[in-house]
Amino acid sequence: MKPNVTYNSTALKQKQNINIFTRMKDNYQKYSIAYWFIFPTLLYLAVFQLYPLIESIRLSFTNLNFLIPTSGKFVGLKNYKELLFNDPNFWGIVGKSLIWVILSTVLQYLIAVPAAIILNQKIKLRSLWRGLMMVPWVTPIVIMGLIWKWIYDGDYGLLNHYLGTKFVWLGNSMTVWPAILLASTWKGFPYATLMMLAGLQGIDKSLLEAASIDGCSKVQSFFKVTLPLLTPILAVSAMISVVITWTKFEMIWVLTAGGPGVKTSILPTYIYTKSFQYYSMGMGSAVAVISMLVMIIFIAFYFILLKRLQD
Repeated sequence: MKPNVTYNSTALKQKQNINIFTRMKDNYQKYSIAYWFIFPTLLYLAVFQLYPLIESIRLSFTNLNFLIPTSGKFVGLKNYKELLFNDPNFWGIVGKSLIWVILSTVLQYLIAVPAAIILNQKIKLRSLWRGLMMVPWVTPIVIMGLIWKWIYDGDYGLLNHYLGTKFVWLGNSMTVWPAILLASTWKGFPYATLMMLAGLQGIDKSLLEAASIDGCSKVQSFFKVTLPLLTPILAVSAMISVVITWTKFEMIWVLTAGGPGVKTSILPTYIYTKSFQYYSMGMGSAVAVISMLVMIIFIAFYFILLKRLQD
């Protein structure tokens, strides 16, 4: 009986494989146009996203340095050990990266929520204000950084001109982070405002009218009706803002280049420093991999916390 059982099992597996291939073929024939439309996007992701990611991971295990002709050999976890245990700046930079992302995102939404509420009202020239609100967001980040650098300039900056001082805002360790956070908030809050405005327009006005009839003030209606209904949009858009801010290398680089010293260095600027100033591609790739892992852990923790709050 055993040979028959084996034969029947093998025949069943072959039949299942044939059915799978048949279904795949039928599915392709049915949706072939859609697949061809998706193909350029998949090709782009493979060439410009997936390949650099895999190559960065590979280089992180080597000692490749453009200044050393004999470099490029496999060194295992040496780069990671050097960063985690011997680099005096690394953990401080990780902490500053997290603080930068959290504070920047929080400040953006502290401005975005009231701005969205105002722009959702029937005010004069509402369309004009909505359009002007988007100007910082659509302006290229390098240009925005240069504008703010000019504003903060110690000799000819607008800020010092109106304050009547000669203070070096980006050169002082006490004021450099507030200055950068202000510029980042100005750049990022229009996106958050746009998301909140879309969420507000999707709320049924009858719910607010019912809350008003029940005796809720406008403030109580906001916290008990509006804000809970905005939570899904707020959660998703905040996560996107976190990812965008985490990779916002240009803003800090244009304003301070990570200085003074490493005072304003974050992981993306540290990747650039290691890779393109010291030409240590292996070490820079290791920083990039760690940065990616930190971001993945942060997002996972964010979703876990959000799920618990919703439950």
